[in-house]
Amino acid sequence: MHKNIKYLIAASSVIAIAVAVFFLFRVSPESDKSCKVKRGNLESVINCKGEVKGEKYTEINLPDEICDQELRIYQLKIVDVILEGKVVKKGDYIAKVDESQIMNLMRTQIQDKEKDDADLRNAILDSTVNLSTKRQDIINAQLDLEYEKIDLEQSQYESAAYQRKTQMSYQKAELEVQKIKRDYLLAKNRLKIHVVRTQTRVTKLQKQIENYQKAIAATTIRTPQDGIVMFAKDWSGKTYGKDSELSIWRPLLATLPDMSVVITETYIKEIDIAKVHLNDSVRIKIDALPDQVFLGNVIKIATIGEDHKDFDMKAFKVIIRFEKSDKELKPGMSSNNDIVVSNFKDKLLIPLQAIFTKNGKKIVYLKRAGHVTEQPIELVAQNDLFASVEKILKEGDILLLYQPKEFKIQEVKIASR
Repeated sequence: MHKNIKYLIAASSVIAIAVAVFFLFRVSPESDKSCKVKRGNLESVINCKGEVKGEKYTEINLPDEICDQELRIYQLKIVDVILEGKVVKKGDYIAKVDESQIMNLMRTQIQDKEKDDADLRNAILDSTVNLSTKRQDIINAQLDLEYEKIDLEQSQYESAAYQRKTQMSYQKAELEVQKIKRDYLLAKNRLKIHVVRTQTRVTKLQKQIENYQKAIAATTIRTPQDGIVMFAKDWSGKTYGKDSELSIWRPLLATLPDMSVVITETYIKEIDIAKVHLNDSVRIKIDALPDQVFLGNVIKIATIGEDHKDFDMKAFKVIIRFEKSDKELKPGMSSNNDIVVSNFKDKLLIPLQAIFTKNGKKIVYLKRAGHVTEQPIELVAQNDLFASVEKILKEGDILLLYQPKEFKIQEVKIASR
């Protein structure tokens, strides 16, 4: 019995202590539903992800021997590449593209050339035989003309009718010689044209075969100078690698960046791009170097938006230059960029949770002397957390973070991002 009393007293003591602690440290329901207007600095930033690059770089493109449009090779598969980020020397191997398509086209050209070579030989042979025959016909016609000339000279001792006959025979033989000579010239020109055309086809095919041979040799791609290899991206934003398709219309395979001047390339969605201006200051954090913060400036803003896989709207490319380079910065590192688009000093600040929209106007619920009033305001600037106001409010004013029931006339929306 005494034990039960002890247990009951102990339990009552614990409950009493718990209740005392609760009442001692409890927070008024209103304490977390209001805030004070404070004075401070407001900085508005646009955050974006980027990739570190060298501002200057050497391009490694598909060789010109492969990009020759007369070869009818428009797209090639990459069959082998080295690791991205590898340090290379001038002339080092970096990639190999598939040569089978070039080989197949070259075989077709070789077969066509063999056929045209045979046609050329036949054309030359036919020309030799036909022209030789034509020349013999000319000789025979000229002999006939000489015979007719002799008869014409002897006919002066014959009758007038015979003289007339021999004269007509001579004229006929003379016309025949002229005709055969004309036929010879026409045949010579015709056969010459045929031979030249065939020879032209053979020469063209031979040149194409040589170009295919050069293209096959160019499928092994090497570096033009020392550097760090960074592979380019295709139209979808995927980095080139083994089995990627490389087009002659986008011949850039890789770059060798010069990291003496460093940039980061990023994209800003179209609803924010109007806030960004040239020379805006930027704070840059590198994911691989979390303890360092780099400073930079916006040096280029694209004038035309483009589709980007990370956005559901048009995005604009923005280039940010680092103020200083660093030996630890490597091409391809991911950067987290805060572009400072506005900076206001010593302003009245209120949290966005205290701002409401009613009838198209921004309002706050101001609590003074125990009374709550609905106060329209005009925002000077804002960021993701706070907004700056002027004139109407003053430092130390208390604002409600909720809408009182007596003011709920229509649906309102919190003006926060």
